[in-house]
Amino acid sequence: MTITVQPDLIDRLRERFAAWPMREFFDYEIVEIDLDRSRLALDFHVRYDNGGGAFHGGILAILADTAVACALSTNFDGKMGFATSSMNIHFLEKARSRVVATAKIIKKGSRVCVGTVEIENEEGALVAKAICDFVLTTSRFD
Repeated sequence: MTITVQPDLIDRLRERFAAWPMREFFDYEIVEIDLDRSRLALDFHVRYDNGGGAFHGGILAILADTAVACALSTNFDGKMGFATSSMNIHFLEKARSRVVATAKIIKKGSRVCVGTVEIENEEGALVAKAICDFVLTTSRFD
């Protein structure tokens, strides 16, 4: 079975997440969507500050989780029939400016899927890297 990402998927995901109450706080941008891949960007704001003038690690973890979820959703036409079951994130450098998270799905199992994400700053330096496991709940691969 060949999966094709619908051309309007990025717009539908943007619309869907616009209604997410957390969007009032977590103001990320979906930059790119392709099969098993996504790129999300987040500008630095004082509300994300860790007290030292850099992104709080929890904010970067939310970005990583959301990026992998968007990448996985390309297999289900944007529907979210899955949930995060595990995440391991390594913080490698302070991020004080816009960051971009690039996620890709590396394993699609019958119940568990795995994705990785790299978060880079504006200069292209790697500031965090994560691996996320998602359990399929209502969606199934054929």
